[in-house]
Amino acid sequence: MRKYILFFLSILLVVMLIASYIFNQMKQTENLSYEELQSVESTVIYDKNGNEVDKLYKTLPRENISIEQLPDHVKMAFVATEDRRFYNHSGIDVQGIFRAAAKNIITMSKAQGASTITQQLARNLYLSNEKTIKRKVDEMFISVGLEQNFTKDQILELYVNQIYFGSGVYGIGAASNLYFNKDVEDLTVGEAALLAGLPKAPSTYSPSNDPEAAKTRRNVVLKLMLDQEVIDENQYETARSEPVREPSVPAKTQSDYQAFIDFAVQEATELYDVSTDDLYEGGYKIYTNFDRALQDSMNQSVNNYSFSEDSAEKKVEVGMAAVDPSSGYISALYGGRDYTQNGLNRANAAYQPGSVIKPLSVYGPALESGDYTSNSILEDEPIDISGYKPKNADGRYRGSVTMEEAVARSLNIPAVSLLNDIGVDRGFDFIEDSGITLSDDDKNLALALGGITGGFSPIELSQSYTTFANDGVMNEARAISKLHMRDGTVIELEKESKELMEPEYAKEMTKMLVSVVEESYGTGRRAQSPVKVAGKTGTTQLSQENREANKDAWFVGYNSDLVLSIHLGFDSPDNNHYLEGGGGDDPARLFREIMENMQ
Repeated sequence: MRKYILFFLSILLVVMLIASYIFNQMKQTENLSYEELQSVESTVIYDKNGNEVDKLYKTLPRENISIEQLPDHVKMAFVATEDRRFYNHSGIDVQGIFRAAAKNIITMSKAQGASTITQQLARNLYLSNEKTIKRKVDEMFISVGLEQNFTKDQILELYVNQIYFGSGVYGIGAASNLYFNKDVEDLTVGEAALLAGLPKAPSTYSPSNDPEAAKTRRNVVLKLMLDQEVIDENQYETARSEPVREPSVPAKTQSDYQAFIDFAVQEATELYDVSTDDLYEGGYKIYTNFDRALQDSMNQSVNNYSFSEDSAEKKVEVGMAAVDPSSGYISALYGGRDYTQNGLNRANAAYQPGSVIKPLSVYGPALESGDYTSNSILEDEPIDISGYKPKNADGRYRGSVTMEEAVARSLNIPAVSLLNDIGVDRGFDFIEDSGITLSDDDKNLALALGGITGGFSPIELSQSYTTFANDGVMNEARAISKLHMRDGTVIELEKESKELMEPEYAKEMTKMLVSVVEESYGTGRRAQSPVKVAGKTGTTQLSQENREANKDAWFVGYNSDLVLSIHLGFDSPDNNHYLEGGGGDDPARLFREIMENMQ
C-alpha cells in the first residue's frame, strides 16, 4: 500500500510542477500592461540625470502606430500571410500545426512552420530566437497568456510594431517610411503585401537588397490575400502591376558620444546576456552614470589641442576614461580622434604603462605593509640586482630622497630597490587585486617600471586608481548601472569592490601624488588647474637606440569625485612616427584643459 501512495504522490508532484511551470510562463504577460508594451520603442541609453544620451537603431528609429492607423487591407495582409486563423484560435493554432506537420511529412522537409502571430509576438517580447524545444513550449504557453490579457487587435498592433522588416528597421511605422516614404495610413494594397512578406526572410526579400525578390514575394502574398478573399481580382491585378523600387537606406548619424555608447552596448551583451540584435530591436532602457558635461569637455579639449607630432600620414591618437571613484561607474570615454562606430576603442585598448604603474606596483603596497611612510628615505644610487641595472630617465642620481620626492620625480632606481625590499609578489598581487591581469612572466623587478608582457587600458587604469581616490577601496569600472528589460524586469548587477588599503595609507598615497602635480619638480606639474588633483605620469620608449622617441604617454589625475586616465600614442608607431614628449607633456596639458573647460 505504501508503494502505491508514494507512486501517487510522485505523480501528483510532477503534475504540480508542470502546472506551476505553465502558470509562471503565462503569468509573464502580466509584467507589462498593454499601454507599456504599446509605448515600447527603440532602446534608449540614459545619462546620470535620467536624460536620453542616444537611441539604438541602424537606419530609422522605431515609430509605433495604433491599430486605428492601419487600413483593413494592411491588417489583413499580415493575417493572410502569417496566420490565416488568427481571429479564431487562442494563441496556438492546432489545425495549423497538424497542417504544417502533414505538409512537411509529404515534402520530407521543414519548410512549413506553424507559429501564430501571437507566438511570434511572445518570442519577440519575452524569448530569444534559439531553436529549442523548451523555447517553443515557452512560446506556446506565453501566447495563451497574451490571448487572455489582450484583445486580438491589441496583439496585432503590438506584433506589427515589434517585427523586423529588414534594412535595419523595426516596426511597420519605420518600414513604411523607409521603403515608401509615407505613413501607414497611405499604404496601397501592393505596398501592404510587400511589407507583410518581409517577416519570413527580411534580408532576402528587402527591396533595398533585391527588388526582384521583393516583388516575387509580394506577389505570393497578394495571391494569398486573393485566395482568402481579402482583396478582389481587380485589386489583385492592380497591386501586381505596381513597380517595386529600391529605396535609399540612410545611415544613422554617429553620436558625439559613440565610444561610450558602443562600450555600454558591449557591456550589456557580455554581462546581461542580451544580444546586440535584441538591443537594436528595441524595448530596453540602459541607465548609466554618463556625464555629458565631462564628455563634451573631453571632446572639445582634444579637438582644440595642437599635436605637434601629427603628420599627413598619421596622427597622434588619444584614449581616455573617466570613472567615479565612489561607485566605479564610468562617467565618460574618449575612443579616439578618428573613432568610428564599433571601431578600435582606445579607451578600452591595452598599452604599456610605464611609470604610471609605480603607485600600484611599488608605493601603494609599500605603504600598506606598514613599514614605510611618505617620509621614508630611499637611496637613489646606481644598483645592480642580479644583473638588473635600472637607470633614471634623466640619467642623474640624487643620493638619498624621501619616498614622496621619489614619487614626484618618478625616479626609477628607488622604485626598483623598494620593490626588491618588499618583494615582487606583494606588488604583483596588489596590481591584480586592483583589477589588472598580469602574466606569471611579470613577476620580476621590471614590474616596478611598467615592464610587463601585456598592458592595460585607460579604463583599467582609472579603475585601479579608484583605490587611492576612494580611501583604499577599489570599485570595479562599469558603464551600466541598471538595465530595464523588455518584459519590465529591472536588473542591477552587483559590482566588485575590494578594500586594498587602510584609509590612512590611501590618503598618504594621495598626498604623494598631489606632489606630482603641485611641486615644481613634479613630473605632472603641467596638469595644474583650478581643480586640485593628485596624479601620475607614465612614459614608454619606442626603442633603446633613440632615447627621445616615445611610444606611450600617460597621465592619470584624480580627486574624490573623478579619476581620469589619458593615453597618447600612434596606433602604429615607427621611427618616423613617435612622441617627442612623455606623460608630463601633452597628456598632462590635455588633462588641465579638460578640467578648465569644466569650470
